[in-house]
Amino acid sequence: MGETVRVGLKYCGGCNPEYDRVALVRHIEESLQGEIEFVTPESEGVGLILAVEGCSTACADLSAFQGMEIRVITNIDGAERFIKEIRTQLGSFAD
Repeated sequence: MGETVRVGLKYCGGCNPEYDRVALVRHIEESLQGEIEFVTPESEGVGLILAVEGCSTACADLSAFQGMEIRVITNIDGAERFIKEIRTQLGSFAD
């Protein structure tokens, strides 16, 4: 297997969450165990930023990550799409 993707994790402020953001991140981490590593966004070697927003307003300030690859999740379905996307990307690296 290739290298683990380091994902910078950014949460919104949680003012109006429509789901349990922490539980959702735990689900992503378990689903992609050994394939990704969640780290602080400022960590070295971050491959992309995952912004976990509690609602569709998605108001977290992401300007500090300008020029970086950013994925935004605003609901549970978004997490499943992110998992599939990562698996697809990692599969293409294995070829």
